[in-house]
Amino acid sequence: MRLPFIALAGCAILAASPAPAQTRDSDPAPQPRRPQEAAIAAAPLPYREEAASFDAAPGVRLAGTLTLPSGNGPFAVALLIGGSGQHDRDEVFADHKPMLVLADALARKGYAVLRYDKRGAGKSTGSFAAAAMPDFVSDAAAAIAYLRHRPDIDPARIGVIGHSEGGTIGALLAVKDPSLAYVVMMAGFAAPADMLVAEQIRRIDIANGTAPSTAAQTYALNLKLFSAIGDARDQQEAERKVREVIATTSPAPAKAESDQAMMFAGMPAMRFILGYDPTSSLRQLRVPLLALVGSKDLVVPPDVNLPALRKAVAHDPDATIVELKGLNHFFQTAGTGAPQEFATIEQTLAPEVMATIIPWIDRHAVARRR
Repeated sequence: MRLPFIALAGCAILAASPAPAQTRDSDPAPQPRRPQEAAIAAAPLPYREEAASFDAAPGVRLAGTLTLPSGNGPFAVALLIGGSGQHDRDEVFADHKPMLVLADALARKGYAVLRYDKRGAGKSTGSFAAAAMPDFVSDAAAAIAYLRHRPDIDPARIGVIGHSEGGTIGALLAVKDPSLAYVVMMAGFAAPADMLVAEQIRRIDIANGTAPSTAAQTYALNLKLFSAIGDARDQQEAERKVREVIATTSPAPAKAESDQAMMFAGMPAMRFILGYDPTSSLRQLRVPLLALVGSKDLVVPPDVNLPALRKAVAHDPDATIVELKGLNHFFQTAGTGAPQEFATIEQTLAPEVMATIIPWIDRHAVARRR
């Protein structure tokens, strides 16, 4: 049960990204080129940024950056929600800052943008380890409330753009708050998470050179373990169910595999996500939806996720689904889509991502008269 990358849960495991290489004299190797971030840092910005903070729960104060176009507003605004893991406001991974790049593109087109550090990350307080998806939805709702009380923000033109788990959080938020102008899901998931995580692991294992027959055995075991964890009411029951699965598996899993399953059983975010089927929430969605998927996404495989997504939003004539060819889970132009490539690709966000999102929200970020 090797888990190179888990992107649907409240933690991210990216074992495929190696530590920075060392030169012969022990000096750190040069940092990888990130031309999109470098261009943002080097050029005069046609917008302004200010610190933002808001209370999300007792003991949880979230900090972020509000980007404001020139002028007085009130502005249409996009709330950005990062994917799984204890990310900061830029959703930093492998020296990439996708939420920075996206915020910059939106602000240049006249949109205000709010992005924030997750619980316990950056300048935010609170415990990330003790939280699960309902808590993250509440955090996003607090961000929306903060925006609605600002005189420079148009409260009728607030939308949400989320990546991976953040896209699913955005959809859940929109079900609870149908007054939102739109929601954009970037690699959000629509299939049951226990199956999707198991399939994610199977495909990444094969991409890493594991024999398909071995990957299939791991997949079968993972399905049993993840289903058991997702069905449990609490940590004690989850751990008991894991022990039962391991005891009846032949040949017995390695200790590292058993330890990994027990770790998942002890994590509130994992227990929630592995028991979560997003179908019901997506069927309840009543705001305009744009769902983006990368054709080379091995984390949320499109051939598994897209049929479930299309079925779940079939009721909604204002749901748009776009598969972007050649892009991976982080919407980079990719070779194979495997996690090992994430750090080696210089591009942070493919230009077609912004070229798809911005015209779509131009049409949907319209005032809703109450």
